Amino acid sequence: MSAPDLSVAGTPDRRKQTLIAILATCVAYGYFNIGDAAVKVLAGKFHFSQIIVFNCMVIIAFMCTYGAVTQGRAAFVIRQPKWVFLRAAMSVVVGVINTLSLPHIQLTTFYTLVFTSPFWVAILSAFFLREKLEREKIAVILLCFAVIVYIFRPGGGMFDMWAILVLCGAFFYSCSMIVMRHLGPGESRTMIICSGSVFSILACLPFLPFHYITPSLYDLGVFFMMGVLGAIGVMCIAFGFQTAPSAATVAPYHYTQIFWGALLGYYLFGEVPDQRTIMGAAVIIGAGLFLIWREARRKSL
Repeated sequence: MSAPDLSVAGTPDRRKQTLIAILATCVAYGYFNIGDAAVKVLAGKFHFSQIIVFNCMVIIAFMCTYGAVTQGRAAFVIRQPKWVFLRAAMSVVVGVINTLSLPHIQLTTFYTLVFTSPFWVAILSAFFLREKLEREKIAVILLCFAVIVYIFRPGGGMFDMWAILVLCGAFFYSCSMIVMRHLGPGESRTMIICSGSVFSILACLPFLPFHYITPSLYDLGVFFMMGVLGAIGVMCIAFGFQTAPSAATVAPYHYTQIFWGALLGYYLFGEVPDQRTIMGAAVIIGAGLFLIWREARRKSL
């Protein structure tokens, strides 16, 4: 397996464009890491419902402003409401699961579990999109879940409800990716993101009156940073995938999250992953890169 080939760009301008796409993708995932670390910080003081509501309010304000400036009224048109709202409901589940579990699990462990999503996508695509599931994919998927068992050793101390919750979150995130494939590029990204945020606010509002704590200026700054960086991250991801020669060029950089997660976990929370987690993460990342490489080669034939 080879690393993403930047030479596909051809001309110097195209190579520069590809490098910018890769940089934007790496920045996006770094911003997502910072947002996850912020959740761990805020969760020590605030109820999950308040974290989600404040975060989503910032995202909605940012995305509506961005959509109005860049697309005008077209940004606020929903073409396939049934599928947009289904994706929004799934994003509520993912957001609640992640917000609940992050305070109780190391960042490196969290991302190792999140990185199972490509394997869930491969399975779901075979059932719902009728995509072929080759023997190599099946072997890689089985290896991935064997590694999860190796890392968390059922019956041991690490295999608890939080690990299972994160795996469930990865599954629902993968389901939302299948819905996104169905929506295609014609649907408004502003409305896709805002609908998920609105659904999340509606789901969490009933809990808020019973758990609300007035945030300090510092807390408000963290909330604001988390929402803005999350929204910018989504925009950077969209830019990276639209600008790169192919999705396979930038997709592997998703795995930079394990690096930033390890750094943030160590410096902010004193987290040191054990040997099993490090080895398991390496295998899962390698398997995910293999799936990306296989898909890129299949499309090039």
